[in-house]
Amino acid sequence: MGRLLVVGGLNMDIHLFGVRESATQATLVAESHLAEPGGKAGNVSRAAARMGVEATLVARVGTDDFGEHCIEAAAGDGVDVSGVIRTPHHNTGFVAIDLQEGKHRSLVFSPGANDRLTWADVAPHVAKLTPDDIVAAQAELPPDTLSALAAELTARGVPLFLDPAPPERVRRDQLLSADAITPDLEEAARLTGRRDSSVLWTEAAARELRAAGARRVILKRSEHGAVLLDDDGLREIPTARVKAVDETGAGDVFLAALAVSRLDGRDWVDSVRFANAAAALSVSRIGLGLPDREEVDALVRRLPEPRLRGS
Repeated sequence: MGRLLVVGGLNMDIHLFGVRESATQATLVAESHLAEPGGKAGNVSRAAARMGVEATLVARVGTDDFGEHCIEAAAGDGVDVSGVIRTPHHNTGFVAIDLQEGKHRSLVFSPGANDRLTWADVAPHVAKLTPDDIVAAQAELPPDTLSALAAELTARGVPLFLDPAPPERVRRDQLLSADAITPDLEEAARLTGRRDSSVLWTEAAARELRAAGARRVILKRSEHGAVLLDDDGLREIPTARVKAVDETGAGDVFLAALAVSRLDGRDWVDSVRFANAAAALSVSRIGLGLPDREEVDALVRRLPEPRLRGS
């Protein structure tokens, strides 16, 4: 089996529950909170390792307690953290997440050391890859770093799975280089210049992204599952109905599971089914909620069959 290289952000996440205004309206008060290591790359690498894949993480943290917690959590899940660089004079990235009924109402993000990750940091790890491996990356990388990574992977024939978040940082060369992009509805709307991010225009958005140069579009639609569009046509791939209590990291778990399934040798449809199931399990739990492979396989067996919508 090939390996997974994950490049991107590593943060400390603070989940805030039941946020409300105080009597003076000058202070916001949370009923409770949960602090845990996060960041898209951190989440993807940990989720993949939990599902049995050899995963290496390349990221930057500060020389602070948050950074040490992030490194320890990834290593504890079996991730190779030799590519995580401690960065003096910069803090570890931090995000505060205001959760209401399981969904993000607002975020406060401080990228910290994440914005210091350069191509020189990443290149030695890419040099070890073969076409049997996969790289997962996110647009939260510095744009020049991501473009250099995408170009080198294309030259080497190594697949790139790109989570185009945040979409305003995505460049066209990155779309052209990716073997698959995995936006959600809001990200797809911003990538295509649409104001409406409803599920009603899913097919149009996927086709517009393909027309813009994306080789394969996997559009995540929360409880509505995902749409897969590539040279074989458009398929609607349902997911499981679950009670969502925390959507944090669901897209990262989806990306990890997609890569795991492809490394296992499954086709694209079955891999999206596997990713849907993993993300559904994740949102049913407070915090990151990383599932293991047995849980995901069990849920996949209960999913409805995909539907072909034409070429």
